[in-house]
Order: sequence, then C-alpha cells, then structure tokens
Amino acid sequence: MKTPGFLIYPTILFFLLVHICSAQTKEIDSLRNLLETADDTTQANILRLLGIKFRFIDKENAVAYGLQSLEKSKEIDFATGKANALYSLGLTHGMTDNYARSLEYLNKCLPVANQNKDHSMVCDIYNSLGIVYKRIGDYPASQESYLNSLKIIDSFDLKRNAASVYNNLGVLYDLMDEKDKAIASYKKALETYNGPDREAMQNDVEANIAVMDFTDGNYRAALDKFLKIVPYWEQQKNNIKLFDLYSNIGDCYLQLEQWELSQEYLLKALDLAKQLSLEQGKAVVYYNLANLMFHQKKFDRAIVYSNKNIEVLKGLQGAYEKKREAHEKAFEIYNTIDQFEKAIFHSNQAMAYKDSLMNETKVKEIQNLQIKHEVYLKDKEIKENELELALLNTRVESNKKRIIYLAIISALFMFSASLLYYRYRNKRKSNTILREKNTLISEQKQVIEEMNVELEKRMLRAQMNPHFIFNSLSSIQHLINSDNKKGALIYLSKFSKLLRQVLESSINVSLVLREEIELLKIYIELEALRFDDSFSYSFDIDENLDLDKYEIPMLLVQPYIENAIVHGLMPKKGSKHLTITFNDKGNHMECVIEDNGLGIIKSNAAKDHNRISRGMYLTEKRINALKGFSNQDLVKVENLNNNTGTRVTILIPKD
Repeated sequence: MKTPGFLIYPTILFFLLVHICSAQTKEIDSLRNLLETADDTTQANILRLLGIKFRFIDKENAVAYGLQSLEKSKEIDFATGKANALYSLGLTHGMTDNYARSLEYLNKCLPVANQNKDHSMVCDIYNSLGIVYKRIGDYPASQESYLNSLKIIDSFDLKRNAASVYNNLGVLYDLMDEKDKAIASYKKALETYNGPDREAMQNDVEANIAVMDFTDGNYRAALDKFLKIVPYWEQQKNNIKLFDLYSNIGDCYLQLEQWELSQEYLLKALDLAKQLSLEQGKAVVYYNLANLMFHQKKFDRAIVYSNKNIEVLKGLQGAYEKKREAHEKAFEIYNTIDQFEKAIFHSNQAMAYKDSLMNETKVKEIQNLQIKHEVYLKDKEIKENELELALLNTRVESNKKRIIYLAIISALFMFSASLLYYRYRNKRKSNTILREKNTLISEQKQVIEEMNVELEKRMLRAQMNPHFIFNSLSSIQHLINSDNKKGALIYLSKFSKLLRQVLESSINVSLVLREEIELLKIYIELEALRFDDSFSYSFDIDENLDLDKYEIPMLLVQPYIENAIVHGLMPKKGSKHLTITFNDKGNHMECVIEDNGLGIIKSNAAKDHNRISRGMYLTEKRINALKGFSNQDLVKVENLNNNTGTRVTILIPKD
C-alpha cells in the first residue's frame, strides 16, 4: 500500500504541535505580562501574537485576541497593525478549516496592504488565498491567486517570496494531474530561492518530486530520490523528516519486493513514530509491515502487525479510510489461512467503515459546496463594492470640474475683496492699536483691584491684632488687681510668647494651619489662666488634613473662641468644656467650636447689648472677604440639645 509523504505531513505537524504546547504556554504567560505595561502599538502587536500562539490550542481565544488586535489598531489609527491583524485572522480561520471566514479576512486585508504599499504582504495574501482555494477544491481560483502573487513578486522584485509560491503552485499542479507543470514549478522554486538554507529547500522539492514518482508507480526513481535526501536530514537530526523518509523508503522497497530492506526501513520508521508519539504514523507503518509479512507468507507476523494497526486506529477519531484498509488487509490475511470466521468479521468491519467513509465524504462535499457558496456571496459583495467605488469615482470627477469652476469664481472674488481689504487695512490697524490700549487698561485695572483686596485684608488683620492684644492686657490687669502675682507672671510669659509669634508673622496676611493652631492653643491657655482654670478644653485635628499645606487668615477663629469662653462658659455653673475641631471637607477646611455653656438664647440675654463687640465686627468683615472664594455660607451658629451649649461651624476655603 503506497503512503505518499504529503498525506503524512499534516499528522506529523499536529503531534509536533502537541509536544511544544508547554513551551507555548510559557510564551503566552510572558506575552500577557508584557501586555499590562505596553504602549498602544505594542499592545496591538502583542494581542496579535497571542492570537497566533492560541491557533492550535484554543481557536476561540485565537480569534478573540485577533479581533482585539484589530480593534486596538483601528482605535489608535495603526495602519500596519490593522493589516497584520486582518492577515492573522485570515490565517487562523484557514488553519482551523473555516475557509469562508478565512477568505473574508484575507480579502479585507488586501486593500489595506495595498494602501500601506506593503507589497510583501500583498504577495503573502495572494499566496494564502491560493492555499485556501486549493483546500476547498477551487483549483482555478487557487491558480489565479498564486499567479497574482508571482506578478507582485516580478513587479517589485520580491525574490525572497518566490520560492514558497512556486513550491505551492507545484503541489497544486500535482493535484490537477499536470505533472509537467508541477515539476517546472518545483524547479522554479529552486531557481528563485535565495534563503540561508538552500540544501533544505532542495531536499523538500526533491521529496515532492519523489512523491510524484511514487504516485505514478516509478518506485525505483522515487526510492533513489528518497535515499539521496536521507543523509542530510540524518546530519540535521530532524526526526520528523526522517520518519517520513524511512516510511516512504520502506514502502518503495515493499513495492519493489525487496523484503529485507523494506523491513529494515519500516522498523526504523516505527521506532521514530514511537519516540515522537505519532499515532497515525505508527498505524501507517504497522499496515505496511503487515502487508510485507503477508507477501512473504509470514502470516503469524502479518496478523500481529495487522492487529496492532487496528488497535492504534481505534484511538483515532475519523480516519475511516485507514480503518477500512486495515480491516480489508486483516480479511485478506485470515481468508488466505482459512480462518473464515475472523475473515468474515473483518469483512463486515471494512464494509461498515466504507459506509461511514461514504457518509463522511458526502458531508465534506456538502460542506465544500456551502463554503463555495459563501465565497461566491463574499466575492459578489466585493464586486458590488467595486462597482459602487467606480460610481463614486465618477462623482468625484464631476466634483473636480465643479471645484475648478468654483476656484475661478473664487479667484475673481478674492481679487475684488483684496482691493476692499487694502482700503480697510489702515482703519483696522488703528482699531487694533486701540484694542491693545483697552486691553492694557483692563489688565492694569484688574491688578489694582487685586491689590485693593489684599490691602483690605491687611487692614482688617491690622485692626484685629490690637483688639486681641487689648483683651490680653485686660486679662493681665485683672490678675494683678486680684493680687494673683504668680498667675500674672505665667500669663505675662505666655502672652509675650504669643505676642512674639504674632509680630513675627505680621508681614503675612495668612498663616499655615499648623501655626494658626499653635497661636490658638496659646490663647486658650492664657484664657484658662485668666479664669483660674475653671474650664477644660481639647483640640481634635483630622489626620487627613495637611497642616503644613493650607493657609488660614491669621487669628480668624480667635474671636469665636473668645465668645464661647466669655459669654458661653464663664456665666455657667458646673463643669465647663470647650472643644475645637479641624476637619478636611474637600475644597474647605472646617473649624467647629463647641461649648457646653449657656447656649445662644441665655447668652444673648446676659450680654450687654449697648456694647458692640469690636472683635466680632472685624471678624465678620474678614469672613465676608473670604466669600469671594466660595459660594457657600461660611459661618453657621446653632444651639446644642436643650439649649445647653453652642456650636459654631466655620468653613475656610483651601484656595
């Protein structure tokens, strides 16, 4: 039984891919890691590479990554990435037998590659189209695609692509039973090849020609060619190539009835098939060994190899033709040695697989017809698009003429307008100078207004500081009059410290929040001393608030604290406590002053309404100055529960 090498290659490739899956998995993980930090164009390329890696592992993932690469390339207007993604999707669908989608993406890729002037890719696209058309049995379309690829190669001197196209064209001619053209294409592949490994290319072409000789029954010519190739691949230690060669050589010797040499090479092929886990390869060799033993009338050995062949084929899906041949050979062996019961069993099995094969063939024929129909529809759509494009081109030509007429009219109009413009230009210059002066005046006005605002703030602060100092001196006087010398000295020491800080920061309208809080703490200590520590106090600062980043108008909060102590806490009997809280409220800093004193109502009743609080008056003016930086109410005063205290909330803009 002859076993042409080109029928074994797909099986060998499949099992070789299984062996490299673990290496691919590592590459996939590495690519996924790179994807997280890559820039836009690199992301598009990595997504395409992931699609390529998944082709023989998970088709859905392969297509998904290819589509992501395409979308990313469109998003960033990456023309080369778009062409590469379309081409990769075409190959992925072709390698997974979805030929209609493969042709769709390859045909979409073709105009993009032409637009990019990537002639090498155009050549590859036509070459791939030829392969797809060949697989669906549309040999004329396949031939046309290969010839288009060769035209591109000749037009743009792309010699590196030529050998592959000629080699594929040779296979097509062989399938079309045009042997002379096939051989001529193989020779042309050798003539045009200029790659680094010419001997490997020569051996591949020689192997294809040997297969043709074997198919034609020229077993001696095929054998000579196969034997000539063996030393090169033995030196390269390429066991995949050697398995195919040993198997074909053993088959040649079998056809030439040189039994010992046939057995020697078939056993070599069997050893390599076992090493490489090539299940279909083992089945082919077992079949030929059973055939060899049968011709030598070694029926026991023939039965052993026949059973091994059947056993291996059981584990393979499909392969009905191989299974039918295996049972037919078993029938032939058992029938020859008069074991009719087993012969009948294998005859029935062969018939069953023949029926399955016929069904499978019909299904494939229907599928190929469906694919051809889909391809026809796609081609029809492309032609319709071409007609539409031609119509658009006609419209463009008409528009060009209109544009010329409009250009002439526009030129006349521009000439007239230029005359008017020349007269208008002098007036325009004077207007420009006037606008520049107005702009300068506006800018100076804005600067003056900003200076006025800043001066107003400084004046308010200058008025604020004497008021605070006056209150502090009054407290010291009170301690001295009370004959509390120790308290007066402590108060005077703290007051001097406070006064020094106020004077040191006198050139600034505002202080950073940390410095303002330190001033407030010293002030409250002074008030506590003044009132014999009759009240307690605490500060609560939000840990999220950056005390060194934001500024606050100097002593803005102090009058509210003074009010809380003097009018809220001091008139009250019992425990007295004051809490000052600073919070971060987004665009504002929040200061909350809370006491457990008399409350607003009682406090107002106890106040001397004939006396105006100078400190509060100035503070209200400072608050009003801050309203230019915020559209919210900046001060809120409210009673606590049962009028037992007061809470003052002040919002201070950060900017």
